[in-house]
Amino acid sequence: MKHVTLIVIAAALSATAANAQTLSLDEAVALALEHNRTIATAAIEIDKAERSIADARSKRLPTFTVEAQASQLLRPVDVVFSRGAFGTVPGIGPIPSEDATIRTPSTLNFILNAQAAQPLTPLFKINLNVKLTEASRELDREQLRDAELAIANNVRRVYFAIAQSRSAIDANGHTLALLEELDRAVERRLVQQVALKGDALSVQSKIAQAELQRLSLEHSMASQKEQLNQLLGRDLRTPFEVADLPATSIEQVSLETAQARALEARPDVRQARVKLQQAEIARRMAKTDYLPEAQLAVSYLSPMTIEGAPHQIATAALQVKWEPFDWGRKSRALATRDLEIQQARNSVRDTEDRALLEINSLFRRLERARAEVRTARIGQDSAREQARVRVAQYSTQAALFSDVLQAESSLADLDSQYQQALASFWTARADFERALGEEVTR
Repeated sequence: MKHVTLIVIAAALSATAANAQTLSLDEAVALALEHNRTIATAAIEIDKAERSIADARSKRLPTFTVEAQASQLLRPVDVVFSRGAFGTVPGIGPIPSEDATIRTPSTLNFILNAQAAQPLTPLFKINLNVKLTEASRELDREQLRDAELAIANNVRRVYFAIAQSRSAIDANGHTLALLEELDRAVERRLVQQVALKGDALSVQSKIAQAELQRLSLEHSMASQKEQLNQLLGRDLRTPFEVADLPATSIEQVSLETAQARALEARPDVRQARVKLQQAEIARRMAKTDYLPEAQLAVSYLSPMTIEGAPHQIATAALQVKWEPFDWGRKSRALATRDLEIQQARNSVRDTEDRALLEINSLFRRLERARAEVRTARIGQDSAREQARVRVAQYSTQAALFSDVLQAESSLADLDSQYQQALASFWTARADFERALGEEVTR
């Protein structure tokens, strides 16, 4: 009954696999970059930065202000013109001929004030602020790249884990085939009464263990596929198969080339350099505080209901504002910016050093993992052939049952070592590509 159940499960999995689409690694990475919500959130930050840049640039343009005021006088306003205030005309006399008072009663009054101003010297600071905002956008872009690299690394890790699980299932299939052949040989020798019942039970126990291991591997691979579907932003139940991967495929690069590529492309290094650029721009902005603020302004004032005042006053002016004494405030601010530049430079050096340390470590780890895969594969092939020979010898009574079990146990150990070596290599490969920090294709 147990064997029937396993056969049904295997048949169902085979039918599902037959209908599943083969998903390549590049396709998986592209789907994740397109649909992952973490990446979408990071992309929104760039859109926000674009709007901030447009807002900073708009400050270069003239500003227009309109102010309207409705007020109630608390007491009347009297404008007094003394006798002869406007002079004396021959034949007429002084104008006015006597003191005259013009009163604005305490009623509701309206004043309209409109102004258009074009900044002049503040343009230096405004332009620097635009550059500072553009640098912030570059920082957001590098953070987006960092998120993309992290997601791509996770996709590669899970993809390689699925491939490793499938390889382990294939190895388990070879082991099961060997054990089943051994079981048939033991059954024949039992019929011939040249084998013990315990030998048959030992073989059946190992078959049961191998079948249990296969079921565990299939469950593990199913969970890994659900995890990959979640990273790709699609239904967890979407069936797919991974493509065949060469055991040790990776672009062969020298350590020096990898170091140069990492220092050029890594998001953390670029972010540190952008922060240094921001610190330098902030210092230049602090220096502009020493300049006087000058702007061209055109104003229009209309006190509509005030008697004796002109109803329309229009002016054009060059407005200058300067603070000659600041009690050292500007110099202290400039000194602070100098310290921030020094901090940013130290951060760049530290980030570059950490990047080199990581690249060096992962490069050596990858080289070792590749060698371990090669060694484990040779050992696995040798153990598999030896186990096959031992089973054949046992069938012809040329080998002891203990020799067969020892060969099968060695094969199981070497299969496990090979799968571990593959997993280590694929993990090292994904981490090395992540550490290079180069663009991932959508």
